[in-house]
Amino acid sequence: MKLVFAIKALSVPGGGAERVFVDIANGLHARGHDLQVMTFEPAASGSFYDLDASIPRLDSGVSKITKATQLLSLPRVRSRILAAKPDAVVAFMPSCYVPLAAALVFSGVPFIASEHNVPARYKSQPLSWLSMKAASCFATRFTAVSDQMKRQYPEIVQRKMTVLPNPVDIVADAQADVVGAPGQGRIIAVGRLHEQKDHITLIRAFAKLADEFPGWTVRILGDGAERDRLRQEISRHNLDGRVELPGTVRDVGAEYRAAQIYVIPSRYESYGLATIEALAHGLPAVGFADCPGTNELIRDDVNGVLVYPDDDRAGRLADAMKRLMADADARCRLAVGPLDSQEHSLFSILDRWEYLLGDAKWHETGM
Repeated sequence: MKLVFAIKALSVPGGGAERVFVDIANGLHARGHDLQVMTFEPAASGSFYDLDASIPRLDSGVSKITKATQLLSLPRVRSRILAAKPDAVVAFMPSCYVPLAAALVFSGVPFIASEHNVPARYKSQPLSWLSMKAASCFATRFTAVSDQMKRQYPEIVQRKMTVLPNPVDIVADAQADVVGAPGQGRIIAVGRLHEQKDHITLIRAFAKLADEFPGWTVRILGDGAERDRLRQEISRHNLDGRVELPGTVRDVGAEYRAAQIYVIPSRYESYGLATIEALAHGLPAVGFADCPGTNELIRDDVNGVLVYPDDDRAGRLADAMKRLMADADARCRLAVGPLDSQEHSLFSILDRWEYLLGDAKWHETGM
């Protein structure tokens, strides 16, 4: 098939959606599909993740990413996509699929919007929520990363949604040493430094345990608007040197392998890619039972610990972390990995993408 895969940007350190975008684009290209990538940034921009260099970039004509330049570029974007004569266009995230839905309206090109957030993400963004629902009227199909995520969307979106989990391929020998050195250990968290991820609670929970476990540290991988706030919280609890914010790291696998416990303090998730990866590396995971997405992946006392926050979120999280920090045998017992690892293999997910793309083409064109 001739395909155009689009996303707002690839050159800056990205999150889970950008990584999935690159994995799917590379995989479909390797399977022989004629695939081009379009972003709302200069065509010569590179990719933070390793996009196959042989995949051509379709120039959107945007020299700098702003909402104004995106809107002004839409006629040119439409013209260039139609000139490519794709069998389908796939746009990841509302920052890309909303403007592309407008650009391709009544074009007859099958259009798939790939969503990676739960509706709670839009709670403080009512205009984005309305734009997403408007875009759903023109999309041939939507993708969601889990059934739980899909059920949270309004019916107008749900009826177009197909569940396609995030792909995760982990080699069998890439397992974490969950025992670690005597009296020492590392807790890892991976995700954007965003209020949704609630890393503040992780820092506060660790502060309750730091004196009792002087050989333990915390590493929070990722970047975002919360960095300064998190730094202040670290200093307030005298945890400088004990809680690290190294930013976005390319070799996340090495970070998982060097850790003993994975903690996801998020208030909501779609279907956490980092959690799946951590579990696949054999890390016991700790997360909140009231967090959509997390509570689908962590099975309490099977591959991790689910925390019921009550009225003391940091305190309950500290209790769960302490159980695992103090007991290497418990960490070993919970190091069983994700329960449905085959479902998330790249090979399996690519099969499902090919089926969706073929179905969308048939639905839109009757061919």
